[in-house]
Amino acid sequence: MKYGVFSDVHSNYEALSAALKEFDKAGVDAYAFCGDLIGYGPEPEKCARALMKLKNFIPVMGNHDMSLFRDDFFNWFSDYAKDSILFTSKQLTPPAREFIKNFPPEYHGKDFAMVHGSFLDPYRDYLLSAEQFVLNLDKWQGGVCFVGPSHVPFIMSYKSNHMPQIDVFLGADVTVKLLPGHRYIINPGSVGQPRDTNVRASFGVYDSAAHTFRLLRRPYDVESVQKKMTRAGLPDILSNRLKKGT
Repeated sequence: MKYGVFSDVHSNYEALSAALKEFDKAGVDAYAFCGDLIGYGPEPEKCARALMKLKNFIPVMGNHDMSLFRDDFFNWFSDYAKDSILFTSKQLTPPAREFIKNFPPEYHGKDFAMVHGSFLDPYRDYLLSAEQFVLNLDKWQGGVCFVGPSHVPFIMSYKSNHMPQIDVFLGADVTVKLLPGHRYIINPGSVGQPRDTNVRASFGVYDSAAHTFRLLRRPYDVESVQKKMTRAGLPDILSNRLKKGT
């Protein structure tokens, strides 16, 4: 099967639309979403509605998503992130809120596993290091696991008795052959708020039959999103980050 793999939409509908268009071109059979539909951006309801229409949609809950439902997660965020979450809460209709509320903390399937942060803490632990890879090894089965929240696309590869190797995806349209006997943790980057100094939406296509992962970067109308954020009264720092990719 082909899976459209994406994460950290953050209420950025223009960026999400660019990703979904590419998934259509690639002919994906299903969608793997690593969490954080909401937060930061101006159009949470439109983003939720777009994902609600997808067939074979497999999500996990992100920390921003969880902040809608638990005060301890909301209080964990910075003031400007809190502002965006409060804005989001006012924008979401009951069906959209219920849709997000039903996202599970982790996913374990035949072709891959998935969690937003790590299996040790799905919401507060950002899986970034070789040591964290090793600590999570026995928490999931199979050859491929997708993760989110760092907003930087990377791939970690592991073979028994070797330390995991970490490679950051540079550029776009990079295809990686997934080797037998290896285990991989892959971060597809962020659709709606990349933080690797590349402003283009980041996402990928996983082909479980061909054993490949292809990272894609696509442009979208950043200025239009920034104007919507300004009209919504969202903090300037959130808008400025989109133009810098940081």
